[in-house]
Amino acid sequence: MKIVKKILAITLATFLGLILVCNIYRFICTKILKKDIATVAGYAALEVISGSMEPTLHIGDMIIINTKAKDYKKGDIITFYDKNGSFVTHRIVSISDTELITKGDNNNTNDEPNVPENIIGKYVFKIGKGQKVIETLQKPLFVFLILLDGLFLSVFASIDKKGNLILDDEEKEYEEFREYLNRKKGKK
Repeated sequence: MKIVKKILAITLATFLGLILVCNIYRFICTKILKKDIATVAGYAALEVISGSMEPTLHIGDMIIINTKAKDYKKGDIITFYDKNGSFVTHRIVSISDTELITKGDNNNTNDEPNVPENIIGKYVFKIGKGQKVIETLQKPLFVFLILLDGLFLSVFASIDKKGNLILDDEEKEYEEFREYLNRKKGKK
């Protein structure tokens, strides 16, 4: 039981730590450093906000793109800046050294011609409805509840069946020494 408690505590602490680090990193990149996206080792997570790529990508899906990819070809799904500076994720219909044409899988017409320099990254994979999970994890109430659960789990993992603190060997020796001193004082 003691090992199970420790495993649960370590797992929860790791999970909470990752959520905290991701939120802080994303905040620093986008709000302080004023970057368009936060990347980790060249990969970034983005939310699908339109149905233009259905049935491949759905609204609310989280996609991972490789911002360091350079090998783009016809049929690849890419994220790029449109003429308004917004992110768009569509499939390449044709590409040359000077121009690329893209189209959403669910659209009837091609997008306006663009330049390869506006490509942000290449689609790697999606997490279906993943953005909903991320949004939930970032809500202050949810973060508070996770921290509260972490506190309860930490307390639960550090007490035995009788409700006494679980002590390591050094702490047990110290407590025994204190009890010995108290007994000795009582005899005087």
